[in-house]
Amino acid sequence: MKFVYSYLPNPRKDPKTGKIIGQICYPVVPIKLCYKHHISNYFFNSLVDSGSDRNLFPAEIGENLGVKIKKGIPQEIAGIGGIKVIAFTHEVKIYLKDFEINTYIDFSCEQKVPLLGRNGFFNYFKSVNFKEKRRIK
Repeated sequence: MKFVYSYLPNPRKDPKTGKIIGQICYPVVPIKLCYKHHISNYFFNSLVDSGSDRNLFPAEIGENLGVKIKKGIPQEIAGIGGIKVIAFTHEVKIYLKDFEINTYIDFSCEQKVPLLGRNGFFNYFKSVNFKEKRRIK
């Protein structure tokens, strides 16, 4: 099965002034989640992150599905600059259009953006291609 998505433009801010100085485009895909027969009511954009080892989502997304976050398997996840967050792993289903993936997601109160990583998302596909110049994936 082949999926093609456009990159999503977001404002780029000057870190010193906070003023918008342009835009940056991110590779995102709209997904729905399912946890124990509770399916999210809407699709939400998740960043396709080739630098992420695992799926890492904000705890709020899981809580909205009825996930008891801290009852999951605890994980310490290190990110850019060695910053560590505590997350809790839960089994879920991801819906990408009509395609269903039985996988896991690490949920963390410290995470702000849903990330789809190599183990738990990329590994379900024969290939994942980023076409930066055309801004499609």
